[in-house]
Amino acid sequence: MSKLRILYVASEINPFLQTTQVADFVRKLPQAMQEMGMEIRILVPRFGLINERKNRLHEVVRLSGINILVGEEEKPLIIKVASIPNAKLQVYFIDNEDYFQRKSVFVDKDNKFHSDNDERAIFFCKGVLETVKKTRLGSRYRSLQRLDDQPHTIIPENTL
Repeated sequence: MSKLRILYVASEINPFLQTTQVADFVRKLPQAMQEMGMEIRILVPRFGLINERKNRLHEVVRLSGINILVGEEEKPLIIKVASIPNAKLQVYFIDNEDYFQRKSVFVDKDNKFHSDNDERAIFFCKGVLETVKKTRLGSRYRSLQRLDDQPHTIIPENTL
């Protein structure tokens, strides 16, 4: 019998970014599932608070170069990957310079929501779906699990 393969989609994961306790949950649940013999991949946004050098993120060149249509504009999708130390979990990061380079997540320094949070959510969701198609993860993974209540919950769970 082949391994059960699960893709998790979340807005944060410890140790890369922790703004709520959800980041710990997103870190522990997939690891527990992997320790039970399942094959796990995790997709999250590459927010500007994530230190690429410290966390050893690197671009997956073969996956980058896709343009995502948001409204009437096309935005380049950049895919990065890193592993969680001591866990052997691969985390894919959905990135775009316009949407995810700022040093905050959903609010600015005055605690006001970014005016483009809706576009960022759309870009992330479309980026997840394009990544799944481009990597053929959809043909290998039969379950997509959303792990928090963030905007990516508009991705239907039966996408794969």
